Amino acid sequence: MCENFTAISDRPSERGIRMKRKCIFWYILLCIMVVLTGCEGAVQQAQETEPAQKEIVIWTWDETFNVKAAKLAAEAYMDSNDSVNIIVETKEREEILSDTKNILSAKAYEKLPDIIMLEDYDVQDVLSLYEDEFVDLTDLVDYGKFADYKTSLCSRNGHSYGIPFDSGAAALFYRIDILEQAGFEESDLQQLTWDEFITIGEQVYQQTGVSMLTLDPSDFPVLRLIMQSSGSWYVDREGNKADIAENEALRQGLDIYKRLLDTNAAKSVNGWNEFISAFQNGEVACVPSGSWIISNIKEVKEQSGLWRVAPIPVVAGDQNAVSASNVGGSSWYIMKNSSGSSEATSFLLEMFADNDAFMDQLITQIGVIPAVKDPEVYTNYEVGDEFFGGQKVTKFLTGLAGEIPVVNYGSKTYDIENIVEAEFQNVLTNGEIDMALERAQMKADALVRE
Repeated sequence: MCENFTAISDRPSERGIRMKRKCIFWYILLCIMVVLTGCEGAVQQAQETEPAQKEIVIWTWDETFNVKAAKLAAEAYMDSNDSVNIIVETKEREEILSDTKNILSAKAYEKLPDIIMLEDYDVQDVLSLYEDEFVDLTDLVDYGKFADYKTSLCSRNGHSYGIPFDSGAAALFYRIDILEQAGFEESDLQQLTWDEFITIGEQVYQQTGVSMLTLDPSDFPVLRLIMQSSGSWYVDREGNKADIAENEALRQGLDIYKRLLDTNAAKSVNGWNEFISAFQNGEVACVPSGSWIISNIKEVKEQSGLWRVAPIPVVAGDQNAVSASNVGGSSWYIMKNSSGSSEATSFLLEMFADNDAFMDQLITQIGVIPAVKDPEVYTNYEVGDEFFGGQKVTKFLTGLAGEIPVVNYGSKTYDIENIVEAEFQNVLTNGEIDMALERAQMKADALVRE
């Protein structure tokens, strides 16, 4: 009886057990809270000591050319700069212009990208309005290495703002297989006048049903090509007055445009997509354009070896005309009041201002023709291009770039061109080029005075 009593009394009571368990629970919970508090402090301290990742936003256009170049540059730069994140956004040229102007007008700097690409025709217009909104690169870039016509376009009032990217050197890119079907050889496409080109085009169409080139009556890159090859533009050499009614190169260019359409030497298209698909699908035999078009030509891998390149035709009887001109071309610009302006400057200087190895890479990857005076610094300069039958395309195009007549684009290229395009619709119906140019002159005069 006593033994049993003793055994029972030695056991812990249920209440004691519960109390002990509660003590252990609260002790463990307290330890966890101490640990978590310490971790939170460590994380907060790490966040305070580690710099936030910097972001650079780039706006550009053309997935196969400018966009691809920007993305390749971004990848290379971020490999050695872990604290930077570069975002490349694709926008059309017109969208970049309008969005940038709207943001700058409203001074809504928080919406700005850090880097924009501007086409050479647009630069002076933008700088005339917003020169103080761009980073001044005058003392940061060796502009002596770039072609003079490019550096002049990037500059205003003695200051330089852009980093030249590609040359818009124009050439005649053509399908040798289609030309051969009509009985022509490579030698037949050399040193042509536009009259001779139209004659060949008529024969090619008769033999194959394929036109020589596309034309968009609402977009005039070929007209610009013709004018600049004759040393002329929509404005005078000072860029202050419209030069339309008495502009012989313009008049001849419009006449050539009309004859190309009338003879089926040209296929009429509407917009960029129809232009690209026409030559990619073999609906035309030629593409007279700037060198940047190479990346779009090479998109169709099956056409490798079928393409060739030759100088552009010239206007017959024009003593000033040369087989060299410019279409497009662009440069990079940094927005001074963007959030990533400083890092964007470092990025552009490192990748595009003085990086011959990277530009050499772009020659083969996208077909860029660097806008420099001495292309021999690039090892791929003289490499034959199998897509063009082994022709040394880069060497050929850089040679043409050195012969491009320098003209003043002024600040209203596309605005004036819109006027000329509208009047050209009348030319297509009544053929009265001179009257159309006189009307365009009056409208352009008022525009330039604004």
